[in-house]
Amino acid sequence: MEALWQMEEVKIFPFIEGENVALCAQNSEHAKLYLKWLSNPKVRKYSRNITPHTLEDIKKWFEPEPNQVSEWVVFEVWHKHDKRIIGTGGFSQVDWYNRKANIFLTIGEPDYWNKNIGTEASRLLIEYGFKELNLHKIYAGIFTPNKRSWMVAEKNGFKLEATLKDECYVDGKYVDEYRYYILQDEWLSSNE
Repeated sequence: MEALWQMEEVKIFPFIEGENVALCAQNSEHAKLYLKWLSNPKVRKYSRNITPHTLEDIKKWFEPEPNQVSEWVVFEVWHKHDKRIIGTGGFSQVDWYNRKANIFLTIGEPDYWNKNIGTEASRLLIEYGFKELNLHKIYAGIFTPNKRSWMVAEKNGFKLEATLKDECYVDGKYVDEYRYYILQDEWLSSNE
């Protein structure tokens, strides 16, 4: 299999490809880049990374958890045309028995914000979640000031399920959280 491209001598093999982005397996060699994003106040604001991380902390993410079924499916988001990693996304809190999961996405490079990258990457994740993981429900919790994220959710067919009052403390005040969801059968019928 040919690599789609190379970055610093690391071969990249896309797992899922879209028009502008590809989702690739998470790579421990990019731990320093993750640390950069987790430390950037603009990037970490709504992902609620409120305590500092070290490079060693991030490297532990890649260590397998013995005797446990993973509750995480994580990808790197690669910009195909610029040939660089720009974020991460995937599913957390995966409940394999009830077939539901929380979708998450962080575009760690602010230069790629407001360019429909989040919409495309989310769409790829949703398709993967429903068609390959066979999830029944995908949900997302988005803080109300994070307008870009709830717009991405709505563009991809998510419906507002609830508003959780004063759910999180952001920039010196409590803000609400929108809880969005999308169901497999509804998504498949509108995307087939």
